[in-house]
Amino acid sequence: MSYKQVCRLCFLGIDDELKDDTSSVYSTNLNSSFYPVPAAVTAATATEYESQKYGVKAVTFTQRNNTKRMRFSLNGGLNNINLSNKAKIIIESVTIPNILSHTFKQSKCVNNIQLRLRGLSKNISWDSTSKGKSTLLFSCPVFFNTQGYGDTTGTPLPDQYTAAQRPRINADNNGHLFINTSPDTLYNFNIDDSFLKTGIFEFELLYDIGNCILNESTANQYSYVPQTIDFTNDKDDFEQFMISIIVMDIEEEDDKLYNDKDLLNKINNLIYRK
Repeated sequence: MSYKQVCRLCFLGIDDELKDDTSSVYSTNLNSSFYPVPAAVTAATATEYESQKYGVKAVTFTQRNNTKRMRFSLNGGLNNINLSNKAKIIIESVTIPNILSHTFKQSKCVNNIQLRLRGLSKNISWDSTSKGKSTLLFSCPVFFNTQGYGDTTGTPLPDQYTAAQRPRINADNNGHLFINTSPDTLYNFNIDDSFLKTGIFEFELLYDIGNCILNESTANQYSYVPQTIDFTNDKDDFEQFMISIIVMDIEEEDDKLYNDKDLLNKINNLIYRK
């Protein structure tokens, strides 16, 4: 059984139909995450750990928003495509944006980022987060990379924090770019014949939202500042999202007959011999 490319789909975060919809940002429970929001404690009274004290700042939210839903409509552009029940989609490339705290200039995500596709029901998949049938398309880790702030002029700095209070963690990490170098074997997902009929693709980006680190400007005292996806401040970051998907389906037997050069040569030889 051989496959052929039926169509190629490319979705860009800047075209997300829900980019101005506040309800598209919400909370999803993850089995391994920072839930619930930790209780506030001052760094001065915190238990010392390796000669340093780490407190937790009070926050104004009670549960972290860690999910962004994106919607893209095909607008009838692929209504003429009929798929079989053996069709599949392949991720060609994907860009997962990093979400930064604009106050602390640090990444809000501390562990893994997941990309899910609603309606991916035929594919046989399981992941440890859902502990059940999964719609997970792609996941990538956030590698911690601490950078010095580098700006020592102008006191106070524009956001009123001194240079010593601003360690930058992944502040220069704008996201994760993945290119599928083995599309025949990697990131293949089974779909059914109705997959394109709805004409709507809905993705979910799930971030393991953690804490930013604040230097208390006191010797060996730091505070964790719990983070959440803030729609107003973070929605522009999601515009960096991009995914390219190839839709594949089996070749029809009629197509294989007329495209089989060896078979056609044999038929022609039989005809000309007469």
